[in-house]
Amino acid sequence: MPPHSHTSLLLPALLLAVISLPAAAVESLREQLQQCSQFSDNNKRLDCFDQITGNLHQHAEQQFGQEQKQVIDEAPESITATIASAAEGAFGKYIFTLDNGQVWQQVESGNRAIWRGGEQVALERGVFGSFFMRKVSGGRALRVKRIE
Repeated sequence: MPPHSHTSLLLPALLLAVISLPAAAVESLREQLQQCSQFSDNNKRLDCFDQITGNLHQHAEQQFGQEQKQVIDEAPESITATIASAAEGAFGKYIFTLDNGQVWQQVESGNRAIWRGGEQVALERGVFGSFFMRKVSGGRALRVKRIE
């Protein structure tokens, strides 16, 4: 295989690995890549890149199955926000824009409550990745999904 084809295979693997790493590890990886790029000898440079990808592969194996858990562990169980706007969309499902910029959509139609801008709401994490929104003033919870 020509030397440049190794590089073309290496780049996507490195990008994928970078996406799955925490910020501190990304900075360390960036430094390692810069060090490897300093080698003028193609074989030494390739060996250096191979060593980095081997380390990334080990890290990826250790993180297998933990990717979502890590993100969820860092996220709060609930948030409180104010509805900036609420519009009834297709099939009677509301679309909510919150004061924090998030946009949520009602998942199931059938809730006849009136939702208006200016109302305080609490969004809570449910099971199996679901979310519920309820008015802070009380009332039935609405199952929602984040669309922005």
